[in-house]
Amino acid sequence: MKRDFLLEIGCENLPSGYVNELLAGLRSLVEESLRADRIPCDGFSVFGTPKRLVVHVAGVAPKQEAAEDRVVGPPVKVAFAPDGSFTKAAEGFAKSQGVSVDMLVRVETERGEYLAAARREEGKPSISVLRERVPRWIEGLRSPKTMRWNAGAPPFARPIRWILCLYGKSAVKVRAAGLASGRRTRLSPLSEDSIPVESPARYFALMKRSRIVLDPEERRGIVRAEAQRLAARSGGRLVEDEELVSIVANLLESPVALAGSYDACFLRLPREVIVTALKSHQRYFSIAGGDGALLPHFVAFADGVRRNASGVVRGYERVLRARLDDAVFYFKEDTAKPFERMAEKLSGIVWLEGLGSLADKARRIEALARFIREAWGIEGERLDEHITRAAMLAKADLASEMVKDGKEFTALQGYIGREYARVSGEAPEVADAVLEHYLPRFAGDRLPRGRVAELVAIADKMDTITGCFIAGLEPTGSQDPYGLRRQALGVLRIVLGTGATFSLEDGIRRSVDLFGEAAAASKRGNGLAAAIREFYSQRFQAMLRSEGADHDLVAAVLAAPWEYPRAAAAAAAELRRLRSAGALAPFVLAMKRVANIIPKAMKTGFTPDLGARALDGFAEGSAGDLGFSTELFASEAEKLLYEDVSRACVRLREARRSGRSELSLEILGSLVPGINRYFDDVLVNCEDEGVKNNRIAFLTRSYMVISLFCDFSLIAGE
Repeated sequence: MKRDFLLEIGCENLPSGYVNELLAGLRSLVEESLRADRIPCDGFSVFGTPKRLVVHVAGVAPKQEAAEDRVVGPPVKVAFAPDGSFTKAAEGFAKSQGVSVDMLVRVETERGEYLAAARREEGKPSISVLRERVPRWIEGLRSPKTMRWNAGAPPFARPIRWILCLYGKSAVKVRAAGLASGRRTRLSPLSEDSIPVESPARYFALMKRSRIVLDPEERRGIVRAEAQRLAARSGGRLVEDEELVSIVANLLESPVALAGSYDACFLRLPREVIVTALKSHQRYFSIAGGDGALLPHFVAFADGVRRNASGVVRGYERVLRARLDDAVFYFKEDTAKPFERMAEKLSGIVWLEGLGSLADKARRIEALARFIREAWGIEGERLDEHITRAAMLAKADLASEMVKDGKEFTALQGYIGREYARVSGEAPEVADAVLEHYLPRFAGDRLPRGRVAELVAIADKMDTITGCFIAGLEPTGSQDPYGLRRQALGVLRIVLGTGATFSLEDGIRRSVDLFGEAAAASKRGNGLAAAIREFYSQRFQAMLRSEGADHDLVAAVLAAPWEYPRAAAAAAAELRRLRSAGALAPFVLAMKRVANIIPKAMKTGFTPDLGARALDGFAEGSAGDLGFSTELFASEAEKLLYEDVSRACVRLREARRSGRSELSLEILGSLVPGINRYFDDVLVNCEDEGVKNNRIAFLTRSYMVISLFCDFSLIAGE
């Protein structure tokens, strides 16, 4: 008869951020076990609160499903003697498998006909298998940080205090984390009082009766709805924050919403200072009026409050007032002097060991932002002046009372800097850049607005990436402590968003140069810029793939020495358009015909410099400098293709110099008829050694040019 299985792991309060991760890990472990152990069931669920992790497997069959295993033995021609009797090989195989020789069967394999033994393994009782698996589930759970609390027990996120394990009405005896399981649960991990549980159904009834909401999604719904209800009752609307909803839902088992208020005098503080004080420190929800301005009210939550709710609210208000008093003090201290005075303190704050101070970083940001502005050809009245001010002030709030020393309002970095810049009378473009140079902060975040913010944002991110590579702090595996992958994606997204023709290659070189001797002394030496460029290329490939571009097309474009992000993205999009239209195959096949005829040994030394020289040689009609002679062209098709390539190279060189490399696909596409005609009419590997070598040299130089724009060998399926 089927029965339900229940496991409850009771522990001291888990950090809110750990709950979802632990539940995901537990779900994966249970799902894998049920499948691998062949345990039939009607389904399973995983629930969790900060005090308990719960597994419920419904309708567990009494036994595992039986398993059949077929072991292949000797070939039939070895297993049978000429008279048809079994050989020693067949008898020995049957004995090793624990079956009689008559039970062997013939099976067809890729290598021919063989004898095989079919073994059937009867299923064990499901409960005995689960008894073995439960300790592995518990000990297999992983969290960002762990602790030890019990000698001999493996580390866990928080101390485990009890284990409830039931199969129907029967307690399942297991031992894990230094504890023996039983049929008792607790409503609080800090209480020694326990409650006997008769069955899984009675367990869920007990949780419901105790108002413990096991399902995290259900708790999120309760928190969201109750916060909105109390906000409306306070005469406003909730400042929506799904992150805060999730945090609060995983802090509580029995969410109870409480309405509180604070002195309206605090509303003179910048909006985000108040919101941060409520959210980051107290986990309270802010309330806004119809005009979007904050109201002096908040919604907080308690875990199962029944009595003295007003006393709890007074306690919440008292703690919040202390936080807001701190914010008022910091704000007054910081705004009592011009914002630029904070920037003067940056020379005393080390950025990265061996790479100078934040003031040094500000000077590099200014120089790099000006370089990018000139490279883009952007003109604008007072633009350089605004870049200088924004670069100088971008990190100034790190020296403020509000942000420095890891105080409660550290998350306001950038935002509070903009507010201080406004108070000090800085130009709006400068003030906005102080905040927006940090954008985008995560995938899907908005980009900075305005030229000053865009230029300073790119310069800051490029400087950080270059500095970390110099210091040997580049990402490894899943480790990226300085967020360099995010910074690189930010650079690429901003450049693409502006539509600017910006040479990333030039930007990297300029960024490296600005570090002077530190860059020269880097362990990468002369390979520093190339390593940074490859890092951007990897992030660019991941970015374009996430946006739906075909993997092989992106790889083909970025395997070439691409320089302009906008042009590379446009080229990948054009290849995808050609594929969708069914026009890519003839194009790719023609390019591959050129590549495939060249000996592999001749391709190994290809470099962008060689390709650029070949491009110039064709464009300037100096075939002699390219290593082949037009006088040895014996076929009309040879002469015509040389003329086609030379004309194309004039256009390709201009497209490359102007940063419009995406035009290369249209230009290279014009060569397809000539290439096909060439291979139809010309025998490259002819008997005349001199003519053959001349033809291969011509095709090799042509391939070098093509490879400057796209590696067509990486395009698959055409």
